Amino acid sequence: MKRTIIIALSVVALVFGVISYASAIDKATTVNATVANVLQLTAPASAEMGELTPDIAKNVSVVLTGKSNKPATLSAAIDEGTFDTLTSTVDTTDVTNLRGGNISHTDTVTGSVTYFNDAAAVSGTITYSLVQQ
Repeated sequence: MKRTIIIALSVVALVFGVISYASAIDKATTVNATVANVLQLTAPASAEMGELTPDIAKNVSVVLTGKSNKPATLSAAIDEGTFDTLTSTVDTTDVTNLRGGNISHTDTVTGSVTYFNDAAAVSGTITYSLVQQ
């Protein structure tokens, strides 16, 4: 009798095990998202050239950093201010195809004054732009 009960319970367990295994179902879920537009440019507030000697150009490096998730172009617009000349390598030649989360570019800025400038502080402004294509 015990043997019959054990066999019967084994058969029932087998039947339910096969039934539960056979009743599996799959269901798919679609995941949607929108990629945000990322465009960021960081430039120092000022760059110090130090003391200028008339008619002798002096350089200073300006490190620009940023982020762009699309190809972008870096350009510069110069306002010479009280310098006689103020130039930038970025103003001369735009930097193209910048892309990524770690954009870094060093611009060489050159400034000069003539002997007609009084001994005083001079300043100019360079406005950098990072434009996605």
